[in-house]
Amino acid sequence: MRPKYFLVAWAMVFLARALANAGPDDPCDALMRKAEVLWLGHDFDASDRVLDQARKICPARPELYWRRARNEFDRIEAIPREKKPGKDELLARYNAMEKLADKCIALDDKDGNCWEWKAVATGRRGTTQDVLNTLPEVDDLEKLLLKAESLKPGYRSADGSADSIGDIDSMLGQFYRALPEWICVFPFKQFVGTCGDLDKSVAYQRKAVAREPQRIEYQKELAISLMCRGQRRDKPEEIEEAKKILRAMDAMPEIKPSDKVDKQHAKMILADPSLACGYSRDAQQEQSPEALKLTP
Repeated sequence: MRPKYFLVAWAMVFLARALANAGPDDPCDALMRKAEVLWLGHDFDASDRVLDQARKICPARPELYWRRARNEFDRIEAIPREKKPGKDELLARYNAMEKLADKCIALDDKDGNCWEWKAVATGRRGTTQDVLNTLPEVDDLEKLLLKAESLKPGYRSADGSADSIGDIDSMLGQFYRALPEWICVFPFKQFVGTCGDLDKSVAYQRKAVAREPQRIEYQKELAISLMCRGQRRDKPEEIEEAKKILRAMDAMPEIKPSDKVDKQHAKMILADPSLACGYSRDAQQEQSPEALKLTP
């Protein structure tokens, strides 16, 4: 049985058992469970349809909106770089994700999942536009991620393919790697509210891996942060640790559609370690002082 069909079959069994064991409850709760199971089976379109049903019944439930944003993100992330839609289409989709997250926050500003998905949309919109290097965008993104972290959202999917705290940790690790450390040095520091920090990057990635060691993307991001810091600070032992992690990823079971892309990118980084510091799954990021737009 092909992996995709196995996952869908497993998800349907999970749903049947959940419904069989559930007593009478709010119809929206049942729809949320159904949307979750469809997401676990990677049927994002069907999950969207169930969420649309739920929105007609309980439009004030914040969960509807971050789940919808997540479905869209996972659809895009499963597409290899070279096959992604054009810039205008991507921006429209990330802007739509951000509006969903804003709706979620408006309904419950204490829900860390809402802030997490606003951060995801903001980050991807930024890398697509090459505006993460502008100061307001950088500061805003860090604030969103730290806000999400501070709220400690407790959501975790049944298979661990989503873990709000782990996902936020991993995003913070990516953020502090993507933004160069040299931006903290005079004269740039006087204009900058935040800057890169490879120590923070590695620390956050280790926290994510400790929570969900089976997650391919967490292992990849840890390895890339280690590879970057090892090269920047002349630490050959970290470069070797990174290579060991990247090589081991090939044998890891894929639990998300984007895992296949991440395995390809692990091989890409092994073949050219110089890509590590500017790496992002969606596109390689420029990090030179000449490429950075330091306009407040």
